[in-house]
Amino acid sequence: MSRNGAPRFDEVILETISNAPGVSGGEEAIRSYLAGHVRDWVDSLEVDPMGSLVGRIGPAKAARGGRRGPHVMLCAHMDEVGLMVTAVEKEGRLRFRRVGGIDPRILPGQVFRIGPQGIRGVVGALPPHLVPRAERENVTPAEDLYLDIGARSREEAEERVSVGEYAAFDTRYESWGSVRKGKAFDDRVGCAVLASVIRRRPPVPVTAVWSVQEEVGLRGAAAAARRVAPDLAIVLEGTASGEAPGTPREEQYPCMGRGPALTIQDRSLMAHARLLETIRSVGK
Repeated sequence: MSRNGAPRFDEVILETISNAPGVSGGEEAIRSYLAGHVRDWVDSLEVDPMGSLVGRIGPAKAARGGRRGPHVMLCAHMDEVGLMVTAVEKEGRLRFRRVGGIDPRILPGQVFRIGPQGIRGVVGALPPHLVPRAERENVTPAEDLYLDIGARSREEAEERVSVGEYAAFDTRYESWGSVRKGKAFDDRVGCAVLASVIRRRPPVPVTAVWSVQEEVGLRGAAAAARRVAPDLAIVLEGTASGEAPGTPREEQYPCMGRGPALTIQDRSLMAHARLLETIRSVGK
């Protein structure tokens, strides 16, 4: 519990939104669930033109430069990587396009849930014994893969799914001792943490943004930042772990169980040095 009696983190929120589908451009289920939970914790709540959920605490405009401190934007993205159905073949197979950065090496054999009805489908590929020997060690391009929903014809498949529908990984949230396993922790963990922060009512003006379409180009967050125009912004996001086998010792960070990580630099940003130092000092 925090000092004001509010829970520091609600794992039920994380489990629910991790299990729910929300591929980029189709975040409705995540947005609806979060809106229902945070509505009573903010002074105002709206969905912006891009589809991001925006909650406000305190009079942001009046407080700028005033005694209550700077106007802070906290952001976490709702969307996840997935697939989009692009064609239905006459044999009932579905062709797809990746939405976001999915490594094609992991796709064969993966189970997905497709469309609003959650139709289950498995990613198939040409069997190894039919692949030319010289190509067997190569990664099968995503364009050569397909989704099999058990349909035997185009007509049967089109009764269940439609071109343009999203497919999300069919992975369930589980507790493995002190570890949690699930899909879309990038960035449903950030979404759940942001909800917990808002529930504690920060003492400065805050605009919380649960953004859309991060996995396809930071689109929701960029639009929200221009619209909100905060004095500073903090993004709650996941990152890769340095614990993978074969990682050089000097690159073995961050690691699970060692606390949060601070991004100093990425491909588009050099973090503000004073803000980083403030976060470090508060964390200690």
